[in-house]
Amino acid sequence: MAQLSQDAIERITDPFATAELGDARRTRRLVQMAAGFARQPSAPTPSCLPSEAELEGGYRFVNNPYVHSEDIQEASVQAVVKRAEEDRKVLIVHDTTEFSFAHADPTDVGFLPSGKAGFFGHFSLVVGGPNYRSPLGVVSLEIVSRKKRSSRGKRSNKTTGEKAARWKNRESERWKRGVDEGEMRLRNCSRIHVMDREADSYALLSSMATSGTRFVVRSNTLRRARAESLESTTSWSPLRDVVAEASFYLEREVSLSRRLKKKLKRAHGKSNPPRAARDAKLRIHAMAVEIPRPKYLKSPVPKSLVLNMVHVREVDPPKDVTPVEWLIWTTEPVDTVDQVAETVDIYRSRWLIEEFFKALKTGCQIQKREFESKHALLNMLSILTPIACELLWIRSQSRHRPRAPATDIFSPIQIEILLQLSPRKVSKRPSIHEATWALAGLGGHQKSNGPPGWLVLRRGLDKLHMYEIGWRAALGGGEM
Repeated sequence: MAQLSQDAIERITDPFATAELGDARRTRRLVQMAAGFARQPSAPTPSCLPSEAELEGGYRFVNNPYVHSEDIQEASVQAVVKRAEEDRKVLIVHDTTEFSFAHADPTDVGFLPSGKAGFFGHFSLVVGGPNYRSPLGVVSLEIVSRKKRSSRGKRSNKTTGEKAARWKNRESERWKRGVDEGEMRLRNCSRIHVMDREADSYALLSSMATSGTRFVVRSNTLRRARAESLESTTSWSPLRDVVAEASFYLEREVSLSRRLKKKLKRAHGKSNPPRAARDAKLRIHAMAVEIPRPKYLKSPVPKSLVLNMVHVREVDPPKDVTPVEWLIWTTEPVDTVDQVAETVDIYRSRWLIEEFFKALKTGCQIQKREFESKHALLNMLSILTPIACELLWIRSQSRHRPRAPATDIFSPIQIEILLQLSPRKVSKRPSIHEATWALAGLGGHQKSNGPPGWLVLRRGLDKLHMYEIGWRAALGGGEM
């Protein structure tokens, strides 16, 4: 999480050098801007573009009506596809996040449910590497911008599925478009789509299943179901009752992270209550089930659908604590213990996109970039997206390659600064893990709080950058 190395900066900027923006000067400006923000991802824009000419040129670039975010994105997507094809086996993790811009005009940028200015970004993040822990980049990004403030409560509480199915240009269609884009872009890879509960739509599940698209999707709707092995004359029962009859497969102990109330989304507050960190014992069942088509859907949507269901539930949770429970739809086989465990691990990889959102918002400070127009903000989002992916990759290295040398991420000067100025002891040849914890110490991290989060790492990064400026100046090397 330190200032990105020159290798990392080149990984970000090299694809931008191929961007087709209608003028070679615009492409050069894009590369220059991306390098500036990559060097100091969380710094204010004037610090990222330090000279007057760079800053003025940057503002002109993002506001240029002939520069489009889609063209900026396309350059980085091509690099993501290349990385994915080298990995061969990847996950495509889909999710939506909210971007709020307190300084902007909602009539231009869009309205959030709160009435504030902002929009939603629907991302498809490609994940590869051993155990699917390495973020490779974003292969699809769709912006949802609302022209007027929605009526609180009316849409979510009073709209039936039948009525919603007749709407044109439904926002929920973004899930299918993201899947279709991933299928097209990564057709040369073995790929599995991973989605949370918002994607639990019969129309989407049936569309993917009938087209042979592989997926792992958490269930949100307590549907009626029956065991796939039963005759078609058997009556439908609540899904939980059916899954309760599944064969027992395995138990697993996992560490659950702390979840704070203030960080919960309004829509998920009841289903994701706050909790303290704890170890949980999980019992996992799996079976094939058949679910019926909702009444409001008609042909050609199939009348019923057979999918594998994995049920994960916590055994013997602490008193007065909501137990962990996942119901997961999948096309992946669940005939053996290893297959069931693999499906659960695939779903657990979904947390990477949540970390990616934090990298964008905290690591890259996208919501603090005071560009006023939607056009400029979307161009900035397209520039910062691959930088956030690189930050996330670095953080994942500290967790999954903790013993690797810190020089893989930190420069020699940064390591020397951590050695001399961090409140935590640092060896002369630190590992990635040791250097990351030293950086967190600069940011005020307390060891009792567990692994450092994005906010404390950003604080450490800001201090490290300021120390590095002074260090280089003392050595006669100027600011950077």
